[in-house]
Amino acid sequence: MKAREEAQERPRQPGKIRSVILAVAVHAAFFALIVFGVSWQSRPTPPLQAELWDKLPPGKPGAPPKADPEPPKPEPAPEVKPEPPKADPKPEPPKADPKPEPPKPDPAIAEKKEREKKEREKKEQERKEQERKDRDRKEREAKVAAEAKAKAVADAKAKADAKAKVEAQAQAAAAAATQARLSEIDQYRGRIRDKIRGKANVPDTVRGKPEVQVRITILPGGEVLDARVVRPSSNRAYDDSILRAIRSASPLPVPPANSELFPTFRDLILNFEHER
Repeated sequence: MKAREEAQERPRQPGKIRSVILAVAVHAAFFALIVFGVSWQSRPTPPLQAELWDKLPPGKPGAPPKADPEPPKPEPAPEVKPEPPKADPKPEPPKADPKPEPPKPDPAIAEKKEREKKEREKKEQERKEQERKDRDRKEREAKVAAEAKAKAVADAKAKADAKAKVEAQAQAAAAAATQARLSEIDQYRGRIRDKIRGKANVPDTVRGKPEVQVRITILPGGEVLDARVVRPSSNRAYDDSILRAIRSASPLPVPPANSELFPTFRDLILNFEHER
């Protein structure tokens, strides 16, 4: 009873009878092909006969030779489609573990972190403020140094200008003093020359313009200590008359002995030229 129920419950496979019939037909065709082939190959070959002719008779068109019959083609076996494999049931994905709840922050730790953050911000602000103060101080120092340097340069230039001005004034004064001294010396020399010319008694025999150079040694007060010819002229009488006039003109009009001009007249060289 149980076997019958299982047979009734087993599903019938469609096309089973048809496949059995096709398999029997294929086997029968294959068997007939084997038998026909063996009998065809065992048929004896007929003997060959030949006839001799002097001349070939006119031939009649013969029928084309019959081709051997082709063996029957075997019927193709029915294609049996394989049953598709049953797909395995997909495994269920593993369930993700539930995420643990994040721990609740400790108020003390949060307060400590907030306090540390404020301290860091305060230190950073103090550092920036100190950097700003240092920068301002350096700028002020650099400005003061630049002003001091500029003032020192200006003072040095002013001092140099003042010194140059003083030196120029001194040089101008010295030049003026020198010029005045030379002018005064020239005045004394002119007076001495005029007095000697006034004492000169030149003979009438002197002609032309003879010129003589004499050297006079003078004592303080103008007394003539010595007089001699340094470069004689072409006329001896004229030279002697000038020497006599020098001694006759003593004392000569020279600067005072305590004057800074007198040393110039201690050893005086004069030129005399006959003017007549």
